[in-house]
Amino acid sequence: MKLPKMNGLEVIGTIGAGESGRVFAAQDDDGHLVAVKVFEGMAINRSLLSKMTERLEVGGWPEGLVKVDSADFEGRPACWILENFAEAEGEGEDAKWMARTLQHKMDEYPGENSWPLVKEIGRAMGEMHARRVPHGNLKPGNVFFDESGVVKLADWTLGNMPGISHFDFTDALLYQAPEQLVDPSGYLNEAGYKWDVFAFGVLAFRLLTGQFPRCSETFLSVAPEVGETRKDGIQADAAKVAKGLLQHPEVKWPLEAQNDLEKGYREWIDRCLKLEAEDRPSSMVEVMSGLEAVESMVAWEQVRETLLDQRRKAERSGRRVTFYAGMATAACLVLGGLWYLTQTQLGQERSERSREKAALDSKARIATDDKKAAVEAKDEAEQLMEYERSLGLARLESSRLIGDRLFEWALEKGHRNLPPIDGREVRLKRLERFFDDFLTRTSGIDSLGEERARVRLQLAEVALASGDAEVAEERLDEAIGGWTAAVIDADMKLRLGRNALLLALLKKEKGDELAGEAFEAARTALAEVPEDDVDSDRLGQLRAILDFHEAKLLSKSGDDGKALEQLMSATRTLNELSDKRPDIAVLRSELAACYLSSATILEGMGSLGDAREVRSLAAAEMVKLLKESPNDIELRLDLAGCYGAMAEAAVLAGDVGNAEKLSTETMGLLNSVLQSRPDSTVAIARKAAQLGLKAGILRDQGNAVEAIAAFDEGINILERLSAGGDPLVDYRLALLWWQKGRMFGFDGEKAKELTYLGKARDALMDLEAEGDGSGLSSEELQRSSAYLLGDLAHALEVSGKMDDAKAIYREAVVLWERLAKSRPQSEEYREGLDWIRQRANEV
Repeated sequence: MKLPKMNGLEVIGTIGAGESGRVFAAQDDDGHLVAVKVFEGMAINRSLLSKMTERLEVGGWPEGLVKVDSADFEGRPACWILENFAEAEGEGEDAKWMARTLQHKMDEYPGENSWPLVKEIGRAMGEMHARRVPHGNLKPGNVFFDESGVVKLADWTLGNMPGISHFDFTDALLYQAPEQLVDPSGYLNEAGYKWDVFAFGVLAFRLLTGQFPRCSETFLSVAPEVGETRKDGIQADAAKVAKGLLQHPEVKWPLEAQNDLEKGYREWIDRCLKLEAEDRPSSMVEVMSGLEAVESMVAWEQVRETLLDQRRKAERSGRRVTFYAGMATAACLVLGGLWYLTQTQLGQERSERSREKAALDSKARIATDDKKAAVEAKDEAEQLMEYERSLGLARLESSRLIGDRLFEWALEKGHRNLPPIDGREVRLKRLERFFDDFLTRTSGIDSLGEERARVRLQLAEVALASGDAEVAEERLDEAIGGWTAAVIDADMKLRLGRNALLLALLKKEKGDELAGEAFEAARTALAEVPEDDVDSDRLGQLRAILDFHEAKLLSKSGDDGKALEQLMSATRTLNELSDKRPDIAVLRSELAACYLSSATILEGMGSLGDAREVRSLAAAEMVKLLKESPNDIELRLDLAGCYGAMAEAAVLAGDVGNAEKLSTETMGLLNSVLQSRPDSTVAIARKAAQLGLKAGILRDQGNAVEAIAAFDEGINILERLSAGGDPLVDYRLALLWWQKGRMFGFDGEKAKELTYLGKARDALMDLEAEGDGSGLSSEELQRSSAYLLGDLAHALEVSGKMDDAKAIYREAVVLWERLAKSRPQSEEYREGLDWIRQRANEV
């Protein structure tokens, strides 16, 4: 076969071919040997492969993986340039290349190296999961060895993956979980971590026993022979493979475990092989932690047995000392009795008894020495026991820290340093049952007072994560009241302050009347945290979040001045933090939210110019975020909303040129979002709003036909969605009906104008009647209704329907009065009220 040409590389041989492409040996300009994997275009998901490879590369290539020196996912064909783990037999183009993979060494297992190899593969997969990359394609042929015999995994996110349109049989199917075989699209929903756990369990079982855990006879018959990478002539039927697995729920080991260590290891392999995904460990990080815990437990038991043996020896030595002392005492009594019986006999035997006495004295000294040695051995054993106790306490404290970190991970939907885990509601229920059971089992044990207080605190945090503010508050009070430590350290104070803030946020979200008091309590708790002893940046971020959300609560109650002051304080803090730590995207995200909230309050206060300036600052922060994460759909949607609001503000200010520019930017962002999420209700609603804005500009420019066409396009888009009952869609649709109605009014078609204005009025009234259930601000709905009623009353007046016009004017006056009362400082509301009163008086 003729070898391909590649720019900058000299291809010197073919290593092999698989379902996703071919692999060649090549040399670069410096003579370094590399491997080039050329992908079959229909057999890979380019975007997924690119995304996961980039994740692995960030922060340095992890241990245990074949390093990708460079990649081209846009080319035709796409390719990887990798480390070369193949050896050549022969020279030139006739050389036969053999890859150093586990598939070529399967005849060596099971063997003495089985468990070390299993753990090495597990550690490599754990490194992948820590980088948030599931492998999804584990099999012996994808486990390579370097020249020193160190494991290197390759070919992640290939084979049975979402978006693959061309897929032949590969022995990877023999290692895959039933849910992956049936629905590979689950990889995109984070199911891939538990797929890898299952595949690891199957491969480990085979390395340890030489068999597959299920359907072994069938699987061995279709698996490639040792030294071969594939078996031709087999049709891929993943659904049948999955069905076969599900018919064998239990796994049986052919031989008993040789010792406690292997027994503990096997228990974790059994958990990996569970057919139900929710019964398996969440990732290989958890599996490897479990195996290490088994090793630690067995080692600790061995140390404990050694110490107990030493103590038993010390006790036996003590008993010997007592025995010899008793013998000496008895001998003395015998001598004394003989002395009293006959002095003559004693004189004759004196010399002999003197010798016996010397012998006994010698024995007594020996016994004394033995006793001294026994006492020393006892002291040494007690010191060792004290060391064991101290070691146990240190391990307990370490386990607390590890437990706290894993607990936080279990509460989160995702963690920046750990792979996300699924089934959050089920997970929280299990945590709650576990901690409740601990409190029940340890009831009345005073020595565990601090541990019980910690568990109550964790139960409170479970309630916070579940959204139950009342239970969370009760449990927090119980935890703090039951704390037995004399002093609460700085980290715990920070944790309590954070929990108080989360409780306040939860109460605010639930509309609790006591949310304001909860924010004050959170501020007090955070004020007690010593800044020098904790991460001061994290503390500053929590205080800024408190200021931000409490400001929104103050704004809602009408205290705009204080709300704006707190928002400015939060903005300053977040600006300082983002300057110090520009790599933390969440800071810029929170900063943008502060700017947007400030803009909303400034608009309500009538400071439209300041509002536009602050909104442009929010857009600038979002643009920075978008440069760091160009594929972040949610960020594009937020930026589109920001630009859209700026465009609307520009229209109100008469800056048509800037409005058109911003609207064009908005439409571009929204169209890119809809390409990835064509069913995004928010994106569609915002696009319809921009079409309405465009129609208004066209109308003012005299392009009536184009304006009506833009209105109709926006209305048609929203009317197709309105059946779904989304309040946002209904709101945007009402606004477009209103604008189109005014368009008809300008053209003199009064009947059509009244029809569309009436439809818009009814829609806004329905949304306002839903209250908080609509998810829309009641103030914004009333503001829109107030303006709409003014236009409707004027249209009725022009049409000669004076009684109806008067009634609508009176309704509009009531709405404007209500708005002006809620925000007395708003210039917009005062002017709106004056205008509507004047029109009502004229009629």
